[in-house]
Amino acid sequence: METLQARQMSLRSRVVSGVFWLGATKALGQVISWGTTIYVARLLSPDDYGLMGMAGAFLGFIVVMNELGLGSAIVQKKELSEEELSNIGSVVILINAALYGVSFLSAPWIARFFGEPRLTEVIRTLSLVLIFSGMGATSFHMLTRKIIFKKRSQAELIGNVSGAVSTLLFAVNGLGVWSLVYGNIVLELTKNLFFYIFSPWKPKLRLSLSKVKGVIHFGLKVAVARLLWYFYSNADFWIAGKLLGKTLLGYYAMAFQFASVPNDKIVSFVTQVSLPALSQVQGDLKLLKRYFLKIIRLIAFVTFPIFWGIFLVADDAIVLFLTEKWSPIILPLKILCVVSMFRALNAMNAPLVIAKGRPGISVATNLLFALTLPFAFFIGSFYGLEGFSYSWLAAFPALSLITTYVSLRAVELSLFDYFNELKPILLATLFMVLGVILIQKTLLSEFSRPARFSATCLAGMGFYALYYFLFYRDMFSEAKAILVRS
Repeated sequence: METLQARQMSLRSRVVSGVFWLGATKALGQVISWGTTIYVARLLSPDDYGLMGMAGAFLGFIVVMNELGLGSAIVQKKELSEEELSNIGSVVILINAALYGVSFLSAPWIARFFGEPRLTEVIRTLSLVLIFSGMGATSFHMLTRKIIFKKRSQAELIGNVSGAVSTLLFAVNGLGVWSLVYGNIVLELTKNLFFYIFSPWKPKLRLSLSKVKGVIHFGLKVAVARLLWYFYSNADFWIAGKLLGKTLLGYYAMAFQFASVPNDKIVSFVTQVSLPALSQVQGDLKLLKRYFLKIIRLIAFVTFPIFWGIFLVADDAIVLFLTEKWSPIILPLKILCVVSMFRALNAMNAPLVIAKGRPGISVATNLLFALTLPFAFFIGSFYGLEGFSYSWLAAFPALSLITTYVSLRAVELSLFDYFNELKPILLATLFMVLGVILIQKTLLSEFSRPARFSATCLAGMGFYALYYFLFYRDMFSEAKAILVRS
């Protein structure tokens, strides 16, 4: 019989392997994605990105409902029979097909709301991703449940590279906003096709909702939480699109995209690994707390220097890589980088309470965000692009602290334990920021823009590593151990 220690070691090995593969493929995909995004941004206009931002705001709402939380139920449920899986997968396919119809029919209304007639065809075409997502969803969640992230990450890499290259080719050929639309379709089609190839699944002809009633009840709570999350996390695009117009929305969308890169490419894969990992130790509170705090420390260790690194190089990097036409995004980008630190940590609250079987907490905390942030965005919109960005800073950090406190109580953790885990990373990041600013003010002020950008990046990495070398060498040992086990 397998011992508890052996099971813990097996789980740890699979989680570390999952983090390694997801991290490696995300990094490679991000290099390709950044390269194509920078080149495509030079070819397209802020209006094109604004139009895509409007379509994305609506499609995001539809996508949030495309599983009704059933994907999380597949991952979290301790025992899952083939019949239950077949019924859940069939329901997901039907939901996506229905949502495609809703999106197709709703497109003209959304176009009228934003005052952009072209939006109708953009939304209708982009809605095809719902069909592809429905077909690949069950395979995706089974790979996640079994913590087979090597195959899952390979599928995502193939999809991301295909989408990025396609977008670039379409843009070079003068397709404008359609470059972004068709690129997204290629990405989703390819990615979901490989999910299916790596984890084949076929629904049975018989569908019995009574067999999965409990799973649907759990999934609906998760779906409500995600719907509220969508509402507050996309309210900025809806409000900016309506009140600021597509040009300012285009600037905001680009700033938000760059500020969100660490969350989208690093935090997202950590949360994907953490949900199945935390779910498997949900019955051992001590182990659950230890795993959660280690994940929080990992997220902060990797993302905090990146957020502040983007902040410190923004003045040079935007003009250098995107040209002067994108210079209005510099201050919004800096503001959003600060906010994104809190967003990165807050993202782990949902996997924690869902793994513990308490999705109702996620519903309550997301409701607080949904009732507060849109009001802040509305007020900020009266002060232009910069005021709109400051509205995030005025509201999100305080709300994040409240919701984190509520989530931690579910596993009997205190805010003191939480921030004590983060203290070394916060101090290292502060050391890096102060060191880089000193270098910028004293040594780099007369450098050319490319040289200043390069020197700032090197200085940031140097100061961050120097802090750990001087004051917290154990972090190097932990990183080495992770690499060896991977």
